[in-house]
Amino acid sequence: MGTANPALWEYRIWPEAVVAIEQRLRAALDFAAEPPRTDIYFRVPSRAPTQAKLRGGAQFGIKELLTRDGGLEHWRPVVSSRFPLDDEDRATLARLFPTIPTALTSLAALREALLAEGDEVVVDKRRHIATDAGGLRAEIAKASLGGQQYSTLCLEHENPAELTRQVDRFGFGDWSNVSYPDWITRNA
Repeated sequence: MGTANPALWEYRIWPEAVVAIEQRLRAALDFAAEPPRTDIYFRVPSRAPTQAKLRGGAQFGIKELLTRDGGLEHWRPVVSSRFPLDDEDRATLARLFPTIPTALTSLAALREALLAEGDEVVVDKRRHIATDAGGLRAEIAKASLGGQQYSTLCLEHENPAELTRQVDRFGFGDWSNVSYPDWITRNA
């Protein structure tokens, strides 16, 4: 299986004025730029809040929203693989998307099968990522959707109490937590 990442609690914001909060993050954490990439999010209403996406044109991923608690969201990556999918990933795909054939031989065929149940939204991203010794993961990103650019900031942690502390520390609580799937629904 390509997925080895644990479930993480997440708080993502989309502020219009990002400079002050971005400066607080950069002063506290060491960020590294990632190469720009294009992600394709598949909107399959019958499977919400499960989120399938094609990351950077090569990596297929599925995340499940486990719960929402106190403004936080708990997401578990259940597939994160290149093709061909292994037996475990195909079984997960069958569980979450039972109408999609699991014997697909290419990402193009998988994309076509997902589009038969919904649509896709293309998001171009430029991200900077930081992690600290305590397990905090932070993201500063620009996302382009439909020719318009947006700023997003995200904090993730395995421990919800620690994530809540970090949300307070960096002032994220002034904005609602809006996941990529919810943001896409509002803006696509």
